[in-house]
Parts: sequence; structure tokens; C-alpha cells
Amino acid sequence: MRKRWGIAVLFIGMAAFGVVWWLSLNDWSFEGMVPSRESQHFSRHADSVDFSGVYAIHGPGYTGTLTIRRAGDGYNLCWELSSGSVYYGNGLAMGDVLGAVCAVQGHRHTRVLAYKKEADGLSGLAARMDGDKLGCEKTANATRIKASNHPLTGAYKVQGSHPNEKPYNGEMTLERTGATYTVRCRASDGSGYCGTGFAVDDVFVTGYSNAMGVGIAVYEIKSSELEGCWLYTDYSRLATTSQIRAGRERAAR
Repeated sequence: MRKRWGIAVLFIGMAAFGVVWWLSLNDWSFEGMVPSRESQHFSRHADSVDFSGVYAIHGPGYTGTLTIRRAGDGYNLCWELSSGSVYYGNGLAMGDVLGAVCAVQGHRHTRVLAYKKEADGLSGLAARMDGDKLGCEKTANATRIKASNHPLTGAYKVQGSHPNEKPYNGEMTLERTGATYTVRCRASDGSGYCGTGFAVDDVFVTGYSNAMGVGIAVYEIKSSELEGCWLYTDYSRLATTSQIRAGRERAAR
């Protein structure tokens, strides 16, 4: 009996030592020892689907081929339409949703899009920049996806980091405009943008353009917070970007 008690005391002592050792490495905080609900929820929305491939697509009044290629933290996209028009874009994935922004070759007209993969097919929604309507773009046999109706209107405080990990903060407002949102953001360094966004499932996708290039951001929707990543690309590099590096951002009401 004494031997059994001795073994039990030994195991208890080793467990206690392990806890003390873990706490000493984490500034004597229990935070992170047990994953929070938010961290567990976010882990399900990591970049977990490979969207790479060549897809025969059709949209309102057009058909063509969409080529998606993995590039660093994100994707390069190229639309070659039967009309001869060519679009280039970049995208970022959040779980099973791929957000993208694109521009027409030789022009600066842009669209923001969100796709979901279905077996070997693809189904997406697209909005013109500053537009209040959504169009469908998908492969022939894919089920049409729908925008979700989260109550996202309001003002948010923003904290984030650039791809080089330089931090920033700012403010963002979302205003409902038909089927989309108008997104206005102003950062602490004086930069800002006005873009267009919409939600698919629990992911909010927003895109914008300015005189130099285009930007895309994808966020997981967490009650009163949006958390995700973003990317900005010059027009001159949109067709050739090979190693995408994304920034991180969190917006809270």
C-alpha cells in the first residue's frame, strides 16, 4: 500500500512541477493553457482549403476560364473570358471561403469576389467596386452560394500589422448599401480607403482600389469583432505577384 501511495505522490509531484514550469515560461499566466472558445473557433477558419485549379466559369453575360494558383500567403487569379478580356487578381482564404479582388487588363475597374469550392467546382459572388448588387460566377454544376446577413453595420476600432510586422491602429465603419457594405477605413499613419464588402457564411470579404493598386481583406466574423488578414498589390505587379505576404488585422466595436 505504501508503495502505491509513493508512486501516486511521485506522479502528483511531477504534474505540479510541469504546471510551474509552464507558468514560468508564460509570465505566470494561465491564459493559453486551455484554448478559448474564440481560438478554437478561429482554428476552424484557418486557411484549410486549396483553391488551386483551372475552372470553366460563367457569370452574368460572360463565360471563360479562371485559373487560381497558390502564391505565398494567398493566391494569384487570372480570368480569361471568351470576349477576349483578361482580368488579374489576388486573393486570400479564410477557411473554405476565398476572397479576391481583380482589375481588367489595361483598365482600373475592379471587382471584389468570394468563392467556395465544391468538389471539383467553384461557386462565387461578385460586386463591382462601389456597387450595391451581387452577381453569381460559378462552374456549371456547382450550387449557387448566397450572401449571409450578419448585422455588421457600425464603427470599429482597428489594430493590425503590415506584412513586415510593423503595427498600426485606426478606425473602420461599415454601412449597409443594398446587398453590400460600404467600408471606410482610416489608419494611424494617415492612409485609408473606401471599399465594398459582403459576407459569406461567417467570413466578411472587402476590396478596394486607388490610383496605385488594389486591396483585399478577409475576416472571420466573431460577434462584435472581425479578425483576419489583408493584402495590397500595385497594378504593375498584379499579373506577376508570386510570393504574397499578408498583413493581419482585428476590428472591434
